[in-house]
Amino acid sequence: MSLLLVVSVLLVLTALLGMVNERYLRLQPSIGLMLLALSMSLVLVGVQAAGIVDDLGWVETVVRELNLSDVLLNGVLCFMLYAGSAGVTLKSLKRDKWTILTLAIGSTVVACLVTGALLHYALGWMGVTLGLSYAFVFGALISPTDPIAALAILKAAGLPKRLEAIINGESLFNDGVGVVLFTVFLAYAQGSGQEGSPLVLFLREVLGGIGLGLAVGLVIHLVLLRTTDYAIHLLMTLGGVALGYSVALKIDVSGPIAMVVAGLVAGNATLPRLSEDVRAPLETFWNGIDELLNSLLFVMMGLTVILIHNLDYAPLTKIVPAAILVCLIARAISVYVPILGLTATRTLDGDRNGLTKLLTWGGLRGGLALALALSLPPSQERAIIGNMTFAVVAFSILVQGSTIAKLFKPAYLKGLLK
Repeated sequence: MSLLLVVSVLLVLTALLGMVNERYLRLQPSIGLMLLALSMSLVLVGVQAAGIVDDLGWVETVVRELNLSDVLLNGVLCFMLYAGSAGVTLKSLKRDKWTILTLAIGSTVVACLVTGALLHYALGWMGVTLGLSYAFVFGALISPTDPIAALAILKAAGLPKRLEAIINGESLFNDGVGVVLFTVFLAYAQGSGQEGSPLVLFLREVLGGIGLGLAVGLVIHLVLLRTTDYAIHLLMTLGGVALGYSVALKIDVSGPIAMVVAGLVAGNATLPRLSEDVRAPLETFWNGIDELLNSLLFVMMGLTVILIHNLDYAPLTKIVPAAILVCLIARAISVYVPILGLTATRTLDGDRNGLTKLLTWGGLRGGLALALALSLPPSQERAIIGNMTFAVVAFSILVQGSTIAKLFKPAYLKGLLK
């Protein structure tokens, strides 16, 4: 099946599902698209199980050709991160910069370690074997949060601007931190033994990503300020982001962090210096890219259930509930501990229990986690991790995402920070 046909099918399917959601379900787009794609996949699997059709090979071919892992990690992720960060002002982040950095780095690291340790022993107690090193790999890929659905719902429910900045800021930076942790733990799980300590590898990825992002942002900045041609603006931003991410992959620094930094440079140093007639169409284009890629991503996530199968050596009835429960517990611990420290030092003044509840239930997982899980080499561990990852992502978006607005009312949200 040609790549053009696969992409065409995905675009048309996303548009049709989006129309169905808008006209009938009226759910937040991310939730509606994933729910419809997941439902369609489950119906196809059920039809095959009932013997109505013998083979779903063509469907699996489409899903495999889409290759969520390759498409996201080596393709659209750079554009999504750049577009998302370009719309964030440093002024909105400045007041709570220490809170954002503590949550993005500290919470992600703590969540990774707590998730890995708890899951390893919980599965062992249930008779399912998952080595500690691979448990930490799962902890690393599942720890970063995806605020796309949560922010849209909470903003509609009256999310204060300051809380929006904290949630958005955490998610922008913890994607990069999660990818770095995943890379480090996977190397040790596979026994490839990268040179240097985990701390050195972590710092190299993070600091290298920041440096590369500043360089990419500076190049884009200098070019955009020297031309008013819209086509050149598009070519430079698209090309600069794609090339910068490719360089990050080549020199082993964090591409996600680099793109976030480049986007912040563009959004805060470059765009404000462009005239309105030049800036407006460029912002419209990148907002459209962001919405388009997010829509495609959630449909792709829903379709991947076709590739999820039952495991004789690790029953889904055991590993799925365990993974969901462990991730919620780990997220609560990883949020509460930093917030406790921040409130104790007066860096943050607010209701720490209330903030912990919001950030725990609003800490949705998204396509990055699933893409990382699917990028693992074939093995028994990959099958277990893939099933657990899909379950946690689906639960967080469909259950947590659809109940956030009901659990956190505007009056409650406004009283969380002083």
